[in-house]
Amino acid sequence: MSNLVNAFLATVGKKQSQIVEIKDVGSVGVLTSLTMKQRAEYFNERKSLEDSKGNALLLQTTVFDPETEEHIFKKLSLDDINNLPTYVTDPLIKVALQAIGVTPEMIAQQANKEVEPEELKNSANDQS
Repeated sequence: MSNLVNAFLATVGKKQSQIVEIKDVGSVGVLTSLTMKQRAEYFNERKSLEDSKGNALLLQTTVFDPETEEHIFKKLSLDDINNLPTYVTDPLIKVALQAIGVTPEMIAQQANKEVEPEELKNSANDQS
């Protein structure tokens, strides 16, 4: 095998993550990269869920205890995760989105798409 192939294969099993400090909780690990298989499994499961549970599934898939590497939200239902306050979950989601390939640019583009129709609607109302 070529050196390049060996370099790719040497990455198997390596995880990329970030430690996030959460008020009232402490240090929490969040995966910032999944294997292609893990990402496909996430998206397959995501398709069968209500939109309101998408972020909970993302956290269940990516959040871990940095001391034990245990995926701590696997023990909770998606409803339990959805009941957590956003001051706890938002910083985790912001980091976890990287694991499924969502970039800040993509979020900004989507936000702009959602704002444009509202601005057009308001503009039309102003002209009537």
